[in-house]
Amino acid sequence: MNSNQSLTGLLTVVLFFLFIAVSQGQPCTGAENPESSPLCQPPGNPFKVLLVLDESGSISGLENKVEAAVDSFAAILHRKSPALGKIFMGIVEFNHDDANPIAVMDVKSPSFISTVKDYLYNFDGSTTNPNYQPGGTTDYVGALSRAQSVASANQVDIIFFITDGDPDTGPNTTPWIGTSDAIKNSGVYIFGIAVGSESSVKTCAITALSGIHKLGDSNPSGLPYNIQNGADWTRTNFTELAVDLANFANSITDTQAPSITCPINIRESNDPGMCGKKVTYPSPVATDNCTGFTTVCTPPPGSFFNVGQTIVNCTVTDMVGLSASCSFTIKILDLEAPKITCPANKLISCEESSTPANTGSPTTSDNCGVASVSNADIRVDGSCPNEFTINRTWTVVDIHGNANNCLQVISVEDKKKPVITCPANITVTCDTSIPKTGMATATDNCDMSVSITNQDIPISGDCDWFCITERHWTATDDCGNFSKCVQVVTKDVTPLIEKALEAGPLVWGQTAATVTLPPGKGACVVKWLPYVGVVPTALKFDDAVAGADCKLMTNPLDRNTGQIVNPLLGEAMKLKILVRLNPALGLKKVKTTGRPTLVAKCTLLCGRPWWWRRCKRKRTAPCY
Repeated sequence: MNSNQSLTGLLTVVLFFLFIAVSQGQPCTGAENPESSPLCQPPGNPFKVLLVLDESGSISGLENKVEAAVDSFAAILHRKSPALGKIFMGIVEFNHDDANPIAVMDVKSPSFISTVKDYLYNFDGSTTNPNYQPGGTTDYVGALSRAQSVASANQVDIIFFITDGDPDTGPNTTPWIGTSDAIKNSGVYIFGIAVGSESSVKTCAITALSGIHKLGDSNPSGLPYNIQNGADWTRTNFTELAVDLANFANSITDTQAPSITCPINIRESNDPGMCGKKVTYPSPVATDNCTGFTTVCTPPPGSFFNVGQTIVNCTVTDMVGLSASCSFTIKILDLEAPKITCPANKLISCEESSTPANTGSPTTSDNCGVASVSNADIRVDGSCPNEFTINRTWTVVDIHGNANNCLQVISVEDKKKPVITCPANITVTCDTSIPKTGMATATDNCDMSVSITNQDIPISGDCDWFCITERHWTATDDCGNFSKCVQVVTKDVTPLIEKALEAGPLVWGQTAATVTLPPGKGACVVKWLPYVGVVPTALKFDDAVAGADCKLMTNPLDRNTGQIVNPLLGEAMKLKILVRLNPALGLKKVKTTGRPTLVAKCTLLCGRPWWWRRCKRKRTAPCY
């Protein structure tokens, strides 16, 4: 300021009050700054800053302090460029006659410091700077117009507008507010710095210029505003301006990584029928000093998580690529039992296999996979050894240890009869013992030791001479199933009689009263015997010879059967044939003590005892 400072100050006060009076009722805010602040820049990015300096009369003679602070700021940037890449800076001064701007140039350029010093007003208050005209007005319109031009030509990122906030534009604020809004709408961020004492700073003009959010005030989230999250202006004094500018330079680049907090670990059971679960987990909580960060989790919410433990990694990344990560686990439990369907209950015969190959196996399934299928049997005995029940429990276990089971009932029965084979039909002479006539054999489907019994049923004849017997064989297994077969045993003594006749005819009786049996007629004896009569009589006086018809002439025969009726003749025939076969029998005497008993020569032809009545009466007489 010059010697006319008091006049200028008075004029400023008048204009200020005029401005306030005219603009009452009008809002003092313009357009908001762009949402995407250019202040949160990636480290290493070129960054362009434009300082707009108020050196008008309203600064109250303290413009040298503004110049000194800017000079110090330039030196700091030239010396350190804290946390930044390449920085470009330009300067626009304004008072009553807008000064030409200093070109936007690299702060590391060797000429940067000297250029800034030459451009700024001398700090001792002299007026060597040709661009400075003391006593000028605070011309926002001109300053903003120049700033708009420089910003557009140089793609400036942010404008620091340093002023006491007291424009001398008369009653009409529309022109400079419109220019400020146009700059912001083009994507350039404007940050207002109000210098001076609290009483001298006009905050309405500052907020109309840049925006309403003051550095350090609380934002809607409760955190203090900073440049990165949308602060629009601040207030400082002249002595702190250089330090504040350096701090702003440091904050231009975003070097602060965001923070992230993951949700707690999650433990869930599987979805029905699925080997896993679709899980929509809560989003992690992420914060950053700058807006516009993104959060990505892998696998993302709503993904299908397989049974087991999955680590979810979440990363928050801010606009400049700084990131932070956290992780949590999602554990899905397989609590679903496998499914099993038993084979149908089955009835089998005892000789059939009871293994699953014959009785069937279950069908199984599981949401994750079947590990094993096994069975265990419990036998329940029935009414006989080869009839019983098998209670078969099938168990399926899945790969995670869940199990399920079902019951199959297998009934075993023995209803098949043994298979019996009779010995061949046979004809014998005397001995009819079973070992000599053959044994039946039998097999069974289950019983390895079938019981075999027999019963003889006479069919016809007298078994001393000729008869037919049916031998009924029965095979019975352990469960009472049985089969029968019949063997026919024929007893015929004709061959023995013919053997006795080999020595010549047999004759019974005395002269003129005989019965002769010539060789070849042994069958007649079989026809005659056994006798059917009960009264002994003497032979008739004729010589009967057995012929083709086996007649005995006058000796009586039963008219129906052809058997002799004379028991004496019948017994004599038996004895004589027996002695012919075994001559030694004829030399033995009958016992005389006590009641007569059987003697060796009084036997059946085949060795069975018989009672001969004549031997009872004549104990010493030969029995023929």
